[in-house]
Amino acid sequence: YKSVPANVPDIAKQLGVGNVLEGSVQKSGDAVRVNVQLINALNDTHLWGDIYDRKLTDIFAVESDIATTIADTLQAKLSGAEKQLITAQPTSDLTAYEFYLKGRSLWGKRSGDNIPKAIAFYEQAIARDPNYALAYAGLAEAYAILPAYTATSPQDAYPKAKAAAVKALQLDDKLAEAHTALALILCIGDLDMARSISEFQRAIALNPNY
Repeated sequence: YKSVPANVPDIAKQLGVGNVLEGSVQKSGDAVRVNVQLINALNDTHLWGDIYDRKLTDIFAVESDIATTIADTLQAKLSGAEKQLITAQPTSDLTAYEFYLKGRSLWGKRSGDNIPKAIAFYEQAIARDPNYALAYAGLAEAYAILPAYTATSPQDAYPKAKAAAVKALQLDDKLAEAHTALALILCIGDLDMARSISEFQRAIALNPNY
C-alpha cells in the first residue's frame, strides 16, 4: 500500500494480520529520518510511534531498534534465530545496500527490461562488497527467471543462477534467501523437485516468516 491507508482494519483483514506498521523514510544528504507507528488493526488504536533522526550510516541500527521495539511492544517471544535476524547487518557498504534494494525492486516488477537492470544492480552491489550474500541470492533469482522475460536462453542463464546461489550459501548458509534462490534453480533448471523442496523447507526453518 503505497498511499496512506484510509481504513487500517480493512487492510489488515486483506493481509491477514492483527497489527500494521506504517512508516516513511526521508533522506537528505547523509542524514535520514524514519517515522514509524504501530497500529492495532482490530480496533485501529495507536500502540507505539517514534521518529528516528540518524546518519545514513546508522540505517541498519535503526532497523534493528525498530524491530526490537515492535517485538517488545507486542510482547513477542523471539527465538535465537529471530534475534540474530534482527541484529544482522548484511553489508557495511551503504552504496552496495542501495544497489541491492534497487535490484530487488526491479526484480519484483518482472516485465520489460527490469530483470536485466536488476542483474546489473546486483552485480554493482557485489562489486562494492564481494561478500554480500544477499546480493548473490538476488542475482541467482534474477538469472533464474531471466529466460522467461528476455531472449536469453536457459542454457546461458541457469548455470549463472546456480553459481550465484551456491556462492550465496558459501558466504552465509543460514540465509533463507540463499536457500530459496538455490531451490528456485533446482526446480526450474535442474527439475530436481526433491532437493528443491528440501531447500525451500530449510529456508522456512531458518526464517519462518519468510
